[in-house]
Amino acid sequence: MAHGALTDRIYRLMVEAVTGYAICMLDVNGIVLNWSPGAQIAKGYEAQEILGQNFEVFYLESERERLIPQLNLTHALERGRFSEEGWRVRKDGSQFWAHVVIDAMRDEAGNHIGFTKVTCDISAQREVAHSLAYQAGHDALTGLSNRTYFLDQLDAETAQLIYGGRLAVHYVDLDRFKPVNDSFGHAVGDDVLRIVAARLRAVVSPGSLVARLGGDEFAVLQLDMPRSEDTARLAERIVHSLSEPIAVRNAVVVVGASVGVAHAPSHGCEAHTLLRNADLALYRAKENGRGRFEIYDESMNAQALSRGVMELKLRQAMALFDFELYYQPVVEADSLATVGYEALLRWKDQTGKYISPAEFVPLAETLGLMPELGAWVLRRACHDAALWPDDLTVSVNVSTTQLRDRSFVDVVLSALEASRLEPHRLELEVTETAVLSDPDLAGDILGSLRRLGVGIALDDFGTGFSSLRMVKELPLTRIKIDRSFVSGVNETSASAAVIRSVLSLCEGYGLTATAEGVETSEELAVLRQHGCRHVQGFLLGRPQPDAYWRRARSDHSQSA
Repeated sequence: MAHGALTDRIYRLMVEAVTGYAICMLDVNGIVLNWSPGAQIAKGYEAQEILGQNFEVFYLESERERLIPQLNLTHALERGRFSEEGWRVRKDGSQFWAHVVIDAMRDEAGNHIGFTKVTCDISAQREVAHSLAYQAGHDALTGLSNRTYFLDQLDAETAQLIYGGRLAVHYVDLDRFKPVNDSFGHAVGDDVLRIVAARLRAVVSPGSLVARLGGDEFAVLQLDMPRSEDTARLAERIVHSLSEPIAVRNAVVVVGASVGVAHAPSHGCEAHTLLRNADLALYRAKENGRGRFEIYDESMNAQALSRGVMELKLRQAMALFDFELYYQPVVEADSLATVGYEALLRWKDQTGKYISPAEFVPLAETLGLMPELGAWVLRRACHDAALWPDDLTVSVNVSTTQLRDRSFVDVVLSALEASRLEPHRLELEVTETAVLSDPDLAGDILGSLRRLGVGIALDDFGTGFSSLRMVKELPLTRIKIDRSFVSGVNETSASAAVIRSVLSLCEGYGLTATAEGVETSEELAVLRQHGCRHVQGFLLGRPQPDAYWRRARSDHSQSA
């Protein structure tokens, strides 16, 4: 056999052995001249069916109408090779995604004699790539877009604002999601997040984008040229939809949501600016009571700057524990003898200005500083109280964060041991809000503290919804009647009836009652008449440093 014929035979056998590619030769007009086994597998045509046909049969009809097959051959002829990915059609009409290479063939003299065409079915690879791309841009739990995809889309949309477009960003944060996770477990929490995602999809228009930014934070990109009234209506629908109870597994929960809204271009033309301004509006919504929406305005920037300055000052104060404790006396209603003091945290910033605890304590909670700050307060209060007469107690307020940490029991025990203060002289005040953040955990922690001998007081009693249940379930030793019931109380007021009920409740459960906020002699008289044992308020003593009360006790003992 001649060398050339042998080479041709080897080449033919090699082509026939390759079944993963559809290989064929075309003449100068695109007529199929030969057909490999791989081509038959990929496209479904027998050789006798396709030989002599124009290769355009492998293209979609819409592509044939636009003369795409001929243009591809022209490209290959002029440039030597044509390569692309696209849809191709099998004999049965089904489509597959193919990588196609067409090479122009020339003889030794350089004359064009036809084309070789190699087609590879890469549908599976394309599906995998699309799946990976989808996963990269979507949240696995809810199926919503994730933060990365949301920001990419927001970037793309803000680029169109120059042409007169409008859009809005809604930053959504669930109000009471953590207690759901803590009380019912993460499986229920995950189901709640899926239902929230479905509700968000249901309230937005088809052209809008819903994303889960992470945790219990979501965002909506509202498109279709929304006006300010359109964004307000959508924000209101979101708040209303997420305020409805959620039935999941064996639980019914109400999480609620707060929403911050920023418009483009009026509130910014860049993605990071819009998201930041929507977040500032969300912060305002949460400050104003949650379960509501707020639309960004310039005053929020000033507020954020002020908050940033306060954060810096607070962190500097924390580094040195540059705080003070003031003490307000708790007295016997009848004798007015002091039985103890409530420790109250005070902070004077570097300018010498006192910052209200109502301002810096919530910020400390947000920044995660309260466990450390609360531990300092406890150590300092126990140290001071250990130097008082043995019949005086000290009350210390406990934050929500502290009641979520099982190590808080060790913190209390350490403060008692370091100061050598008897446990019965320490009373810890908790609020209903702090307990409700995780009732089971809070109950366990308070139970352990009570077994140490520490007193437990329920502060601000009567202002919440579950106070009566807590009296029954928590290891309390005292109830503090909120000042809202004491202020202006008289024999004919409804507050007097509440106070009588609370005192009867305390008697039934063997608890001591303290009325807070006593400011007038008339209020004191009514409380005495109804048998309230302990009272506290400006009438009986304003908060003062420990040194003030040491001098007062010393002066009293000398005069006696």
